Amino acid sequence: MFIFRVRRRSKPRPRRKLPVTPEVEALRRLAKEQLPVRVAQLAREYGFEYNSVRIKHNVSNWGSCSSKGNINLNLNLMRLPERLRDYVIKHELCHLKEMNHGPKFKAMLTEICPDWQECRAEMKTYKLI
Repeated sequence: MFIFRVRRRSKPRPRRKLPVTPEVEALRRLAKEQLPVRVAQLAREYGFEYNSVRIKHNVSNWGSCSSKGNINLNLNLMRLPERLRDYVIKHELCHLKEMNHGPKFKAMLTEICPDWQECRAEMKTYKLI
């Protein structure tokens, strides 16, 4: 029989603080004004139901979806072309029904965003600020 030990960190990892610049504040205002409206439009169009939309300034992702139906979107989406913003929103909407990236998820995403693979590749050319 094997016994595995889990090592715990003595100190919690410090959270990376992003600078709050005038550009970031402008993006935040614009994102709060436009992204929830677009999520509502796309959800209605494709038959998705969600709980809430929050705008965040994450360092590692463009968006996320919780099992409670909350959608989080990065304010940096406002720097992207509209087609890529829509791709991220559609991606997160699909997670409302399929919480993984398996075949069912990909089939659903392909149905509502046929060019998702091109969008995904193009997203890699953008950096979060």
